[in-house]
Amino acid sequence: MNKFEEQIIICKECLKGISQKINNNGVPSNNINYQNLYNELYKLSELLPTHLAIYQKRLHDFILPNLKVRDMVSYNQWGQQIIFPCTGINPYTLGEVIATLIYIDENKHEYDNIWVNIHPCIIQSSQKLFNDAHYAESVEAAFLEINVRIKEIIKLKTGEDIDGVPAMQKAFSVNNPIFKLHTDIISKTGKDIQQGYMELFVGAFRCIRNPKAHEKISITKIEAIQKLHFASLLMYEIDKAKINTL
Repeated sequence: MNKFEEQIIICKECLKGISQKINNNGVPSNNINYQNLYNELYKLSELLPTHLAIYQKRLHDFILPNLKVRDMVSYNQWGQQIIFPCTGINPYTLGEVIATLIYIDENKHEYDNIWVNIHPCIIQSSQKLFNDAHYAESVEAAFLEINVRIKEIIKLKTGEDIDGVPAMQKAFSVNNPIFKLHTDIISKTGKDIQQGYMELFVGAFRCIRNPKAHEKISITKIEAIQKLHFASLLMYEIDKAKINTL
């Protein structure tokens, strides 16, 4: 057993301890100190082999920076900012940690080129269906994953319970988006990027997800691969987007 495989086991044991605190003792993840898990995941990221390099980037760019619950900010009667440090684990990022570690563990020795650049959430939802030759279902599951993610944020921000095309239109609207895909959506470039991605998301649900959800459609393996990469692109754009304060 090499150091990489040993570190996977250490990370799994760390997660097991956290799960026991949550499930057996009723301790919320945001009351569990993040530091040990952070340290072990960082060590793992430095040991990842080349074929899992995309997960090193995901750990460094998304998971580790968001593992800790954000510090609480308040203001006193004189308008001075007061910061209350938090050391708990972000429950949303914890789910990403579990999914990512499962995939790394299952693919530590070899990998399928189809999945090397696919978003971890799409892998989690679609890989088994694809490997079992349920190609259309694997694509449907990928876009359902996108739909659920967008729907949850819209409901959290606005209270509205919408999905599919209306959800994509609202989430990426040029005028008042929930997901900002450019730092300056007032400029022509920013508006064009926002509009373009809104049309991509809307088009994906009109042309790919909705027909499959309502009709029995068969697609080839190659078509499924192409659509899964498209779903992955959209999911990565959601990762990069800034959630707008409405």
